[in-house]
Amino acid sequence: MTARIAAALLACALTGGAAAAEPLSVPFDFSRHAIGLTVTVKGKPLYFLLDTGVNPSVVDLARAKALGLPLDRKAAGEGNGEGPGTAPEIPGTIPSPEIGGRKFANVEALATDMSAMSAGYGRALDGVLGYSFLSANSVLIDYQARKVTIGADGKKQDFAARCRKSYAIPFTSNDDDQFPVVRALRFGGVEAPVTLDTGSNRTIGLYQAALQIPAIRKALVYRGAEKASSFGGNYTTRDAILNIPMSIGPFALPAGHAVSVMPGKGIPGKRVANVGNGFLAALKVRLLVDYPNKRIAFLGDCAQ
Repeated sequence: MTARIAAALLACALTGGAAAAEPLSVPFDFSRHAIGLTVTVKGKPLYFLLDTGVNPSVVDLARAKALGLPLDRKAAGEGNGEGPGTAPEIPGTIPSPEIGGRKFANVEALATDMSAMSAGYGRALDGVLGYSFLSANSVLIDYQARKVTIGADGKKQDFAARCRKSYAIPFTSNDDDQFPVVRALRFGGVEAPVTLDTGSNRTIGLYQAALQIPAIRKALVYRGAEKASSFGGNYTTRDAILNIPMSIGPFALPAGHAVSVMPGKGIPGKRVANVGNGFLAALKVRLLVDYPNKRIAFLGDCAQ
């Protein structure tokens, strides 16, 4: 999912809050195939998603008002996402969010109505921690253990020390949108660029740009349609089976996995698909997203 604002935003800075030197490990809720975390704000436990596909971060507008969070109403604008429309958004701040008993720096966020997203998700969502949180913290997501490890303050950690398999790439994004990109995900014998989206519960969402690749287009077997919700409203995807294997480095999925064909165009040569948690969980990897040190790593066969 994505969130942007047309008007000028607040400066993308994180201030206040002391970060501890040691990494913090906390369990996450994966019951809906997204990374759900308990985040305490001003003493109130809230339910947030951890999402590499959001810039900066998001807080539900009603929740922000109820907690008296600082909002810059004069800078209000419109945001968008996978949906076809836009939604009003107000720049603000999540002050000193607390995770696992540890307080983190203030997080820049956009306040918007999340009721439609909550309905689509199946439970109330209070917010989303996106780039404005991740930019200062390295995050390791262990899909099998259902655990997130946060290396605060941008301190580089050797998370791969006890893993037999690993595949590391530099952190890159398209046009400075700060959404992590894998430039060469393999679809059968073809390589194509995809984004990594820990806010998506799909296996993989194929944009219309992916259908321009013959190997992908010919391997699709359509099964029906499904409604979805995101920033910008509701939209419909086409469900399909992709009858070619998909892989990243040494990590591979066999042919026959379910995929979604998205209504969005994508960007040929830059972004033809969006990889979600379903894909990453099926690979049985630990995903390291390390914005401060500009690296991404996929780790497997790791000691506990």
